[in-house]
Amino acid sequence: MFSCSNEISPISPVPDVIVREEVSLNSVAAQPLKVKDGNFILISGGISGIIVYRKTADVYLAFERKSPYKMEDACGVITVPSSQFYMEDTCHQCTFNWEGRPTGGPCQSVLKQYKVQYTNAYTLLITNP
Repeated sequence: MFSCSNEISPISPVPDVIVREEVSLNSVAAQPLKVKDGNFILISGGISGIIVYRKTADVYLAFERKSPYKMEDACGVITVPSSQFYMEDTCHQCTFNWEGRPTGGPCQSVLKQYKVQYTNAYTLLITNP
């Protein structure tokens, strides 16, 4: 007999791709990241794009926009609703907190997260961990 588990997988099933994206915090596109904690921007890279989130003035997180649920579905792209309280995959009705953990819907895996580091005081480098 098989059993189902409601445990959240700590490893995203989204495949690894080469990621090396620089974000200049002085650019107009990145201004939301300089304003306040909790802001985000969308950038190209990864499989379906990347969400860059300002957790604190010194801590930034970066998430792949490809949903970890039913990856064969082209509609499974992570977005941020206007409230900005969470991230979501509207195709599969999945929600995720700003740590990348699923909080609602059928998704049972975390979002793929990329490494974010400063290369200087005004530039973030986003890479595969």
